[in-house]
Amino acid sequence: MPGTTTLKDVVTALECGADVVKIFPGEVVGMKAIKAIHGPLPQAPLMPTGGVNVDNAGEWIKAGCVAVGAGGALTGGGKTADEITETAKKFIAAVKAVRV
Repeated sequence: MPGTTTLKDVVTALECGADVVKIFPGEVVGMKAIKAIHGPLPQAPLMPTGGVNVDNAGEWIKAGCVAVGAGGALTGGGKTADEITETAKKFIAAVKAVRV
């Protein structure tokens, strides 16, 4: 999955056949950029990583992303396997809540 930060990079990734384009870092690029990219490229399947957490995952989906990528928010801080599972369930619930 190619990682991008600019509209030009997104176009290149799509031209190369990417099924999903990672937008990184999400906290820097921002949700407004997702909407801006979708202006000329409404078909672009975007997925932010970096800065995605349980509290904002649904907002990324509402902004037009097809998925979210979570690293530190999911596994960081020395979480146990059970804690990671519970956090993953919260991510799933946050995304499902805005997709209905």
